[in-house]
Amino acid sequence: EMKSYMLLLALLHTLGCSGIPLYYSELTSLADRGLGAALAQVNSEYVRYLYRVSRGSVKKIIPVSLNATDLLMVFGIKETECVKASGNDPQTCAFRTGFFVPSLSCSSRVRMSATSAQVLSLRCDHDSSSSSSESSEEVRTQEGSNAVIFSPLISQGHFVL
Repeated sequence: EMKSYMLLLALLHTLGCSGIPLYYSELTSLADRGLGAALAQVNSEYVRYLYRVSRGSVKKIIPVSLNATDLLMVFGIKETECVKASGNDPQTCAFRTGFFVPSLSCSSRVRMSATSAQVLSLRCDHDSSSSSSESSEEVRTQEGSNAVIFSPLISQGHFVL
């Protein structure tokens, strides 16, 4: 009876671990890389000042293959004092202060592998706490495509990748 119990336990353990087990430190590392890729995408667009992450969380982890996982993340970003041309790491830049400094709430889907992080979708809306009067942008890429289309959107108040 003990032998069958151990076999059942081993089988359940094997079936339970057939996905991609992620420990807290691994998830943190994946989330940091994914967030970095999404932030780089925002900062690569037509912005004057770099944005920096102010908050973030992983909402869902979706295994897509043995070597790839999609992360669904939500995060907030705020404009920093560093101009885009400075080449500084945005996470080392101080946030700009003032009432009209843009602050955005974003959601993103990033495909993670051992060696890369590919932004599949990205959407940022002006925070309700931000009263920026600047126009917003819409940015789109299609999965598997390197083409980026940029167009200003005045009335919708968001941009989408």
